[in-house]
Amino acid sequence: MNGIPEGPESPDVPAPAGSEQPRPGATGRHSVGSETDPSATPRTGLGGVLQQEEFSVAGAIGGPRGIAESVLPTLLFIVVFVASRSVVAASVTAVAVVAVLLIVRLVQRQSPATVLGGLIGVALGAVMAIRSGDGTDFYAPGIAINAVSLLVLLVSVLARRPLIGLLVGVLDPRVEDWAKDPDARRVYTRATLLFAGLYAAKLAVQVPLLLTGHVAALGVAKLAMGLPAFAVIAYLVWLMHRALLGRREQR
Repeated sequence: MNGIPEGPESPDVPAPAGSEQPRPGATGRHSVGSETDPSATPRTGLGGVLQQEEFSVAGAIGGPRGIAESVLPTLLFIVVFVASRSVVAASVTAVAVVAVLLIVRLVQRQSPATVLGGLIGVALGAVMAIRSGDGTDFYAPGIAINAVSLLVLLVSVLARRPLIGLLVGVLDPRVEDWAKDPDARRVYTRATLLFAGLYAAKLAVQVPLLLTGHVAALGVAKLAMGLPAFAVIAYLVWLMHRALLGRREQR
């Protein structure tokens, strides 16, 4: 539960709450997290890694906790369904694990926002699957979110306000003027299209599996096209962002 959201298994593009914003350095340029303060807590998610000099896969996907919160609900749903062939048992297990993860965050006084969003998505999918008796319905909310995300990304490009540019401009003060820079606008338009391509690929693979009732295969496809695919796209966007910053420094 970390990117552009896609239910419980996709990372959020903005960094989680509680992370530290970069602070202006003595020279007036913005420094980045732990580069100036070793005790600073590094930001995670796409917004966090874009501010770092080195790309971190763990940082992009939210670290071990982000992986657990994103993967466990779907993974346990698949395992329990394959073992028992019971939609009810699989659905209840998935909801229960998200509820436990939410309680852990609350006990540790951490932001429950991402887990709470995942709980809503998992609970909705569970209710749909139990009511219909069809395990593929468990994935329907996530697939619907994929479709909405793709639409939003494409509309933002057509409106000449690419969504990744808007997000990065807020998260990284070094490019807050991106909309006035033709080079930056091109970079973040391409970055937005990369994410649009990811969501289009998810729909191309998952919708046929949904329509043909392949419960386990749909779950595996959802996991494979979740965090691993997001990490690849995040790395490509990080490379584009760093190249843009390098060109700006040479001006």
